[in-house]
Amino acid sequence: MEHNELYQRLGLPEQVVEALSEYGKTRRGSFLLKIENLIADIGVMKELEEKIKDFVGEDPDGFGMLWEELDIACKVFDEYQKRGICTDIFDDTMKFCTRFLNEHYRIHGTYRFVWGWWFPRQLSMREYRLGALEYEFCEDRVFIHIPSDADLSKPSVMDSLARYHEFCGKYFPECSGLPLCCESWLLSPALHKLLKEDSNILQFQDMFEITETDEESTAVMDWVFPGCARVLEQLPETTSLQRNMKKYLLLGGKVGWSKGVLRRM
Repeated sequence: MEHNELYQRLGLPEQVVEALSEYGKTRRGSFLLKIENLIADIGVMKELEEKIKDFVGEDPDGFGMLWEELDIACKVFDEYQKRGICTDIFDDTMKFCTRFLNEHYRIHGTYRFVWGWWFPRQLSMREYRLGALEYEFCEDRVFIHIPSDADLSKPSVMDSLARYHEFCGKYFPECSGLPLCCESWLLSPALHKLLKEDSNILQFQDMFEITETDEESTAVMDWVFPGCARVLEQLPETTSLQRNMKKYLLLGGKVGWSKGVLRRM
């Protein structure tokens, strides 16, 4: 697949496409990587971001990183084809980068790609978006990741899980018996104080057995109050969750970050 076709498939913003094209014209040499090694060796996946950083050099907006990772994605498309994985799953999975580019623009008014450290999971064919949720295949478990645009209504979540079981049985049968785990602020027990019991978030949370909560984590700020690092009176109150959480945090409450295992359905 050529870059321009990939940019179209992923719906990248025109301004980003222009910046990528400019980088492509001026890049020095070629970043050498064997796709089969990236897929087979988790060590290669973990080192990918740093190796690309070293190759690209100064890259304030992250577009050099993004170009190189999308260049790998073009080759990964061929692997999807070889394995018979439908192109819709490829598109949905790789649109990870489009989503975060648009979110950075919405929050900061500029396009930057700052998630180069996460993209190797998708590029190494370990993580896939199947409906509302993403699934990362690891040695001893499968991690459920929750995209920021995920529909967490019960029918949507159940549809995603059904897709996962079908996909897993076909492409990762060795993982069929592994536990499905999740780590997120969305699993925090504190949310029961902030949301109505019939909320989609709490219904999703109740599908998990919570095994651990780090009450000192402040990572929730990135997701509920993006662009705001500290708890202040000026925090936005656009949604009922923001209003309730702001009041709770200002009174000294803690949301934290929780881990859980999907209960048997």
